[in-house]
Amino acid sequence: MIKFKERVIVTTILIIICISLSVLFLLLFLKSEQKDIWGVWWWDNRLGSEYLEFASQENISEIYYYTDSFTSKTNEFIGLANAKNIKVYWLAGKHEWIDDFALLKPLIDDFVSYQSNFSNKFAGIHFDIEPHQHSDFDTKRLDILSKYINLIKNIRQNYPNIWIEYDIPFWLEDEITVDDITQSAYKFTIDYSDGVTVMSYRDCCQQIYDLALDEIDYALTKGKKINVGVETGENSDSMVTFAEEGRDYMYQELRKLKQKLPKNVGIVIHHIYSWYHLKH
Repeated sequence: MIKFKERVIVTTILIIICISLSVLFLLLFLKSEQKDIWGVWWWDNRLGSEYLEFASQENISEIYYYTDSFTSKTNEFIGLANAKNIKVYWLAGKHEWIDDFALLKPLIDDFVSYQSNFSNKFAGIHFDIEPHQHSDFDTKRLDILSKYINLIKNIRQNYPNIWIEYDIPFWLEDEITVDDITQSAYKFTIDYSDGVTVMSYRDCCQQIYDLALDEIDYALTKGKKINVGVETGENSDSMVTFAEEGRDYMYQELRKLKQKLPKNVGIVIHHIYSWYHLKH
């Protein structure tokens, strides 16, 4: 009788352990599922804590945070974001850098110094350098794009150990030659970076997907990180933004988009302020 009771107790304990392990594995699985990349551009570093709370509630995993100086305020923001399981990347970008790397180098050096001297560190750099904003782009398109790719190459050679990614327009398909290699400009950008976000700004799932498909295919063959970006800010061309349709419609389209994208391709929203204020 005692042995029977002992067996019952042991069996009960084993059942409890199995159930506990099952629950633990389920929680770990759900946690891993939440690590899908949902990013957001954060251009205004004066925004209040409600925006960070909103980002957390919306399951954002990455913030691209603009600042032109690295201070204790930067350290504090990264700490608050990290506490919500959100990575923070330094966001910066000026087309003037295309003509002169010397304008950019001191800023990256300041970034390196910050990383060495503060406890809460950036996960990397997220550059938004848009060659089409250059004043000579319309008349010297290929020349500007060649300079742009050489800038990216120069950054990689000077800072090989920093995680660096870029925003790129979906049309960056011009064939250019660098170091006797001729290929599309977007391929060079992916080659010389750790990842890219394609600014595939449209207001429906299929168009967003179609605009980014070539870049997705190439990045995945190279083992590089890739995201697709959508717009929520006001624009004179309503087809490039969800500002007109509103938040609920955007979520509907992004859910469909997530189903179409390869599992390791993320979705990034431009930008935190306009998304926060987007109508339902």
